[in-house]
Amino acid sequence: MPASSSAAVLWAGARKGLSTFWMLMRIMIPVYIVVSILNHTPVLPAIAEFFEPYMRFWHLPGEAALAMVLGHCVNIYAALAVIAAGGWDPVAVTVAGVILGISHSHVMEAAIFGQMRAPVVALVSLRIIAGWSLGWVVAAIMAA
Repeated sequence: MPASSSAAVLWAGARKGLSTFWMLMRIMIPVYIVVSILNHTPVLPAIAEFFEPYMRFWHLPGEAALAMVLGHCVNIYAALAVIAAGGWDPVAVTVAGVILGISHSHVMEAAIFGQMRAPVVALVSLRIIAGWSLGWVVAAIMAA
């Protein structure tokens, strides 16, 4: 492969990588800032307190509810920004990662499933059930 061709490939890859990085940062930085600000107001603590009994089943903090909603409805990167701003313990980060790794971005992916003429409700439901179920198993193992 000629050097000029290699340089072109490297340059194209670098541009694509920087473009992807910028796209992710446009999601993560605003979410991180908003969540950090909400941490210093009564809003996020109230949300966390309300959801804590439900999230405890998965050994997650109450504010995990916000990460889960964003991960399921927006994308996994918005959820990561919430997790990063929260200072969670390693068990909670792992459990959230398992849940969201299986079950994320349902709005966008439901549209894709629909275009494929796949059973949207069944596939989204399966991913949600599988994600939360495996998250519970991981939480139980890690808490033991």
